[in-house]
Amino acid sequence: MLLALFVSCGKGDVHSDLFDFDLDNGISIESTNTFLQLPKAYVDTAYQWDTIHLNLNDGSAGDSLVTECGSWSYEVNPTTTVEIWFMTESLEDGIYDFSHEAITNDFHIIVRRDLLFGPAFEFGNFVTENSMLSQNIVAQGFSNVSNTETIDVINASLQLVNYNTPSQVMRFVMELRSEDVVRGSYSGTFEPFRRVEFDSDCD
Repeated sequence: MLLALFVSCGKGDVHSDLFDFDLDNGISIESTNTFLQLPKAYVDTAYQWDTIHLNLNDGSAGDSLVTECGSWSYEVNPTTTVEIWFMTESLEDGIYDFSHEAITNDFHIIVRRDLLFGPAFEFGNFVTENSMLSQNIVAQGFSNVSNTETIDVINASLQLVNYNTPSQVMRFVMELRSEDVVRGSYSGTFEPFRRVEFDSDCD
């Protein structure tokens, strides 16, 4: 039934039953009946690798989130994050789609939970102050990646309503290779921030 909804859902059909839910700023995992709260949402409209980057989390990123040599600069480390990369130059109201069979997609997405951050050591030597020590990936959807893992996104759709206004709403639905379904929604404005990744020599 869900696959049929994905197939029938077009970009102009903003009233599709696919988005008939409200999770009050969080995600749900259907197979385990799990709900994870995501009270914070950040947007970088000039992301260095792609055009627009969103970060939803239950921590705090502040006005910038920097990663360098495996260290993350979260003000408050999150336990759950949803990261979305849009392939468009700007966002507007509408429906954005992802298919694992497509060469290009409207967005890429990864959902992580059970994140644990802390200092990292190598051979007894201090390496980084705030590394991501462990994580569980709930879902991942990227173009041109030949993965066969159960967490791979097969189809996904994302809806934006009243974008860039106080009444803004984002909803998304993902069908995984395992046939699990992950839904998410966020109501409210996205806080502007800079997502900076340094690709430097860490030796």
